[in-house]
Amino acid sequence: MRLPGVGQLPILKVVWHCYKASFQITADSYMTVNKAYEQELRERQQRQKYLDGVVSAAMDRVVAAVVGRQPALSSHFFYGASAIHQRHLVAWYLFRTDAAWETAKENGLISDIERMTRAELVTSGYTQEGAQQMMVSFTSDEDIQHKTGGDHWAYFK
Repeated sequence: MRLPGVGQLPILKVVWHCYKASFQITADSYMTVNKAYEQELRERQQRQKYLDGVVSAAMDRVVAAVVGRQPALSSHFFYGASAIHQRHLVAWYLFRTDAAWETAKENGLISDIERMTRAELVTSGYTQEGAQQMMVSFTSDEDIQHKTGGDHWAYFK
């Protein structure tokens, strides 16, 4: 038996209390009967783990390639849902100061890092389409401090 608006919940027991006009619904521990969707979620989780490794290694190689160039990067990280589609990825590279960020723009370091990031992703197994559509972004620790008081979560949300 399915009640309107309940969707994918399997109804194991419905108890009607006529005098209160209420009912109780219990369901098994899996809140869906759609096993194909559950399988898709498991496979997506495996793809995400694999792609996270690809992205992490690619970014580490980029950082190693520019280690002697000035200004120096202070950190790097990424986030996204690349298992859904590889375009859903943002790679961030941070400089210590706004002045360093500006210098990196002027001397071509930012454009080189962006180009190398995309190339390393493709070399590592990312699709060409995904590498072209993902975002490579830059900022400074100083900008984060100035705009959000150093709250990285608020800055990058």
